[in-house]
Amino acid sequence: MSCWTPLPSCPTGSTPVRPEPCHSGLRPRAGLVSAGCRGRGDREDFMVRRVQFILLGTLAGLAFWLLSDLPLELRQSRGFLAVAVLSLSFFGGALAMLGELGLRRALLSAAAIAVPLAGLSTLKSLGFTDVGQMLDSSHVPVALAVAGLLPVPFAIAIGLGGRAGWSNYRVLFLESWNIVVRYAGAWLFVAVVWLVLWLLAALLDLVGIDALSVLLGRAPVVWILSGAVLGLALAVVTEMSDMVSPYLLLRLLRLLLPLVLLVEIVFVAVLPLRGLAHLFGQFSVVGILISTALASISLVTIAVDQDDEEAVHGPLLAWAGRGLALLLSVLAGLVIWGLVLRVREYGWTPVRVTGAALAAVIAGYALCYAGAVLSGRGWMRRIRRANVAMALATLVLAVLWLTPLISPEAISARAQLGRFAEGKIAVEQLPLWEMSHEWGLPGQRALASLRAQAAEPGQELLADWLAQLDRAENRWDFERYARPDVAGRAVALRDAITVLPEGETMPTALLNEIARVAADDWAAGCAARTPEGHPGCVLVIDDFVPAQPGREALLLRLDGVLALHETGESWSVARAVWLGAGAPAGGAAMIDSLYAAGGAPVATELRALPLGGQQLTVLP
Repeated sequence: MSCWTPLPSCPTGSTPVRPEPCHSGLRPRAGLVSAGCRGRGDREDFMVRRVQFILLGTLAGLAFWLLSDLPLELRQSRGFLAVAVLSLSFFGGALAMLGELGLRRALLSAAAIAVPLAGLSTLKSLGFTDVGQMLDSSHVPVALAVAGLLPVPFAIAIGLGGRAGWSNYRVLFLESWNIVVRYAGAWLFVAVVWLVLWLLAALLDLVGIDALSVLLGRAPVVWILSGAVLGLALAVVTEMSDMVSPYLLLRLLRLLLPLVLLVEIVFVAVLPLRGLAHLFGQFSVVGILISTALASISLVTIAVDQDDEEAVHGPLLAWAGRGLALLLSVLAGLVIWGLVLRVREYGWTPVRVTGAALAAVIAGYALCYAGAVLSGRGWMRRIRRANVAMALATLVLAVLWLTPLISPEAISARAQLGRFAEGKIAVEQLPLWEMSHEWGLPGQRALASLRAQAAEPGQELLADWLAQLDRAENRWDFERYARPDVAGRAVALRDAITVLPEGETMPTALLNEIARVAADDWAAGCAARTPEGHPGCVLVIDDFVPAQPGREALLLRLDGVLALHETGESWSVARAVWLGAGAPAGGAAMIDSLYAAGGAPVATELRALPLGGQQLTVLP
């Protein structure tokens, strides 16, 4: 229900003012003007409020400049994380609530949200090796955002209506969308201001005046000016709430209801014909379903609006809202089933644990919406109550997510170790890189358990993979080794490669490194013979560089040479070097020359292979 009053006629020296929408049963908010005439005192109140917005925005810009200017070592600390989360949540919440609650209550409410959130962020970071690893995860920043944003509309509602205000759906709905629209409009104004300033600076540069360009290029100016402009813009859009309101946006979004419903109906109708196996064979299908379900929840919420008078009334939009509310159960079921299939096949990962949490939230909305619609008349009122309950449940989940009680990394690490112990996955299917670099302390503990297991007899392959993990400089380097075809290629090459000197055996780590860099046709090429009947692939293992720790290996093939160097328990590709002038005519000639010389290295300043008039050695 909107409570607009016609603009009055005012005497000279004053201006008419339209009141803001009334909130039934709530106290007037700070600075709320009733219908009438705005005189000098009212204008002074608005100027005071603008100054408050500008000062708060300036302080926010100053705080973020000081944080960004700290040394890198400090910016990677947990103390910096706590202060950064505190600043972002406090200033963001205070600016959002200032127009509604006044300065004192806005600051107190923002602090009541920001201080616990900063503590929770620090607590969550203790489960990771460093702050960067925590922020790189996909789920912790989302939980921080939810825990920081959801309480703001509730704080405004309580500030306006007392303890009973937390359940006033009209205020919660309007203030939530007001925050979105006002911040969007304010940031758009900040962008326009910077565009104008840079154009003016470029204009002055044309006549040799670069003072403005130099000033705008300084970090303190960028941060502080952006904060001040943002505060001013928020003050203006808050004052003009009768013009800058979410009503236009909400009315436009309502028009999407029939389109989204039609597409979902077609999807559900065709699904039995295509089959679930085809659907869940696609990697990103669960993400698409989750996004569609969240969009449906938003559209149903927009359809029911703040009360029955503002909700959709046309039969087309009303039935589209009902249809989306009912189809949400189908989407929730598909999301859950898709996650079950993924977890059954690949096990838990932090992404899938996060997906399960989202699926639980969506399922909660789906059950509430289906019950509301199927209960008959008054379904919109029941959906509004459900929205409040689900918002609070989501907030509780986000807070628990930031505590050790819910750790997706610990859940994933335990699940993957269990699958490996039960023989459900092979060594190459273990998420070793994720455990080492992404899964925090639970991942480190899982790796420690695997390293202890790798020291046992018969676990040489696991030990080799862990050694490769330690040697890899980046994920791409490790994944080249971890390709699914490496294990099969290693089996084929083991039987195809002849090892010299006689009696020497090929270490598993060396074989796996050869398989990692080998092409698919190497095993077939090794099966060929030289003109003199020697093997097509000969591996010579020796200490070619006595001054260097570890041994070296040279793999001679009919179409090339591969040099490798031993470092600890692992092997890596090295550089082959020819000594003397000229080179053998080809791979077959190299192999035949090696056998003619006895098949063993000879002594030079380095250890080298005698290949006719040439010698071949390794430089690591």
